[in-house]
Amino acid sequence: MSTIFRTRKLQGLFVLLSLLIGLAVLFRHHRSNDVSEEFPSRILVSMDDSINENNRNAERNTKSQALRKPIYLCGYNIGRIGNRLFQFASLYGIAYLKGMKYVIHTEDVINQIFLTHNDSNLLITDEVEAICNVTIYRRESLCCGFDSRVLNFNPRPGETYRVITYLQSWKYFENAKEQLKKQLVFKPKSIASAENVIAEVLKKFNVTYRRDVVLVAMHIRRGDMTMKNTYGHEVATPEYLYKAVDHFNNFLTVIYVVCSTDLTWIKANMPKIAERVYFNTPNAYPENDLALIASCDHVITTVGTFGWWGAWFSGGLVTYYKWPARDGTVLRKGFSEDFMDFFYPKWVGY
Repeated sequence: MSTIFRTRKLQGLFVLLSLLIGLAVLFRHHRSNDVSEEFPSRILVSMDDSINENNRNAERNTKSQALRKPIYLCGYNIGRIGNRLFQFASLYGIAYLKGMKYVIHTEDVINQIFLTHNDSNLLITDEVEAICNVTIYRRESLCCGFDSRVLNFNPRPGETYRVITYLQSWKYFENAKEQLKKQLVFKPKSIASAENVIAEVLKKFNVTYRRDVVLVAMHIRRGDMTMKNTYGHEVATPEYLYKAVDHFNNFLTVIYVVCSTDLTWIKANMPKIAERVYFNTPNAYPENDLALIASCDHVITTVGTFGWWGAWFSGGLVTYYKWPARDGTVLRKGFSEDFMDFFYPKWVGY
């Protein structure tokens, strides 16, 4: 009996052991096929990284697209050539400073006179009205002085600003002077007109070569400024003309080229110390007279913006009338205290 019992006991243990081994194998096989148990963290991290990276790429693309949107700058075109040149130059200078595009119409008077072209800070287009329809508006406080508050803004991509009005200060565009020189190149017809007049000047005074003389342009502005008004315009006096001519008489073989719509007055008041004077007949196209002034070596200005720009284009020595506005008038309040926001410091005032 004992032998039979031991045999059955061993058989039972063997069956139990076999059962336990089978369960262990089955459990192991089950775990080897459970992906969520083997790789849960790796899959989840991979998904998160992919989503986050996509979000970061989308954010970068959005910012990049926003930065590519231009920031436009519009103006308000008023006045004649001299006024328009100040507005163009100042707005271009502001656009250059702020990383914007100044927008002007293809038929703008500036485009009719100069070889302007599109660049990183200028857009010449027929769509000005559409672009400048909705703007953030800023206005100067001085017509003939520098107002730093006009520049107190930080434009964002896609915005459009409008800055007005006269902006008559060299300080708005001195930073972009070299770029402006490339934009404000006279068209060939104006250059040809100026060259023809200079040829007549040389012929009149028996000069063979242009390099043998010093040409001093003299722009005399009178006209509407001589009328009685409360706005405050002043005109240059004969005493000023004498000092200005005397300023340049140190040059050998100097010839004064006079541009004015009031030749009667200037002929009666031209200083006697000026030995060689050429009185230019007023041109039907003012830009041709401006090109003539610009072609001279030096310039005597009186008052007004036309002569100012002739002097700027010339790049030589310049004299100006120091008192272009009467004290206590509206015009005087539009200048800085010493007028030097309007006149270049290197120019000489009398």
